[in-house]
Amino acid sequence: VEPVTITDSMVVSSNLSEADYAAWNSGSTYALGDRVILTSTHKIYESLQAANTNKNPVTESAWWIEVSPTNKWKAFDTSSSTQTLATGISPPSINYEFELGQAVNCIAFLNVTSCNTINVVMTDPVYGVVYDETVSLARIPLSSDWWAWFFGQKREKNQYVALDLPTYPNATVEVTLNGTSTLGVGIIMFGQQQSFSLGMQYGARLGIQDYSRKETNDFGDTVFVVRAFAKRATYDVFLENSELDQFQNYLSNIRAKPCLWVGSNEFEATTVFGFYKNFDILLNYPNHSECSLDIEGLT
Repeated sequence: VEPVTITDSMVVSSNLSEADYAAWNSGSTYALGDRVILTSTHKIYESLQAANTNKNPVTESAWWIEVSPTNKWKAFDTSSSTQTLATGISPPSINYEFELGQAVNCIAFLNVTSCNTINVVMTDPVYGVVYDETVSLARIPLSSDWWAWFFGQKREKNQYVALDLPTYPNATVEVTLNGTSTLGVGIIMFGQQQSFSLGMQYGARLGIQDYSRKETNDFGDTVFVVRAFAKRATYDVFLENSELDQFQNYLSNIRAKPCLWVGSNEFEATTVFGFYKNFDILLNYPNHSECSLDIEGLT
């Protein structure tokens, strides 16, 4: 799924404000470490020098450094580790209404934390409500036995991908996440899914790349500094030769571009938001070919 770039005009409304810090003012003087926001870029900037006056954060890189998107817009960047949080909203919820102006058939929520339910409503100006789905992300046991259900640890689902949105280009899409005080979402993305091959073969390799730091000092104590991690996957797929050219051209067009890759609907672990490092196609049968596709996720 190649994601749609969310612009100002697409976000009709939201229950989140954009007031992380005061807006930058050309007439104000900022000290070292002061932070401001620009609603035109939806970014937070930090002052790199004292006596910082009339220095535009966008163009004056010697005076300002970009910190991150604002809380309201973190869900639309290319990093799933930067979360939009429901800070200060009671009861905790995150709500957006979009007018995308184009046909999409996929919506994805990634790196979701402390969320109980997600509701997606698509309303067409002519046909009314054409899609209304509520899913539960409540905590579930790690294993399927009675002891685990009553006494065992439970984990919360951290993603939801819907691949069945109907095609209504003029529809508005309202999404609402409800949860606890630490409710957050790393990525909300829309797009059109492109399906290739006869399916992912058994033998797919899945894992993560951990960027945490683990060092042992002179006294033998190991120090852990927890940092972000990225998912990775290698899919082996069986292509029909009639789609081989289209498959290769499509991958060439989305090179170096973050996309959502869904290897199988059966396993969440095969869903990765990132880019492909390389792919190899083996044209070894009259009607079919084999392809190995390496995906590297983003933090």
